[in-house]
Amino acid sequence: MRLLWLLMPDSALPLVIVGVALLLIVGVLSRGRAVSMIGALMAYFIFVLFSGVILAMFPWWVSPLLLVGFVMSIVRAAGLLLGDRASDHMVGILAADVVRGLFKAFLFPFRLLAKLARP
Repeated sequence: MRLLWLLMPDSALPLVIVGVALLLIVGVLSRGRAVSMIGALMAYFIFVLFSGVILAMFPWWVSPLLLVGFVMSIVRAAGLLLGDRASDHMVGILAADVVRGLFKAFLFPFRLLAKLARP
């Protein structure tokens, strides 16, 4: 549910607040759950204001790491569609690909030297 809020446009977020209030009035949603949803939404609004400034403080290489983390969380959210074990397997494969890519990048200069040393 948390990741669905990230994919919604900002203009639709007031409708979420109205929907939560309507569900609370009808009795489908408990008071504590409604307060936690509205609180999370308000925290999201506050975080959006400072996210650009916070990202500008980090070096350039932090952005790709955050992007990888975001993609992995989206893949984890696919567990709603696929199931928990399948999404865990997908995240494991992605993590193994990242480690394999880093290992290949580390070994690239040595491969290049070996290729140049061959007659």
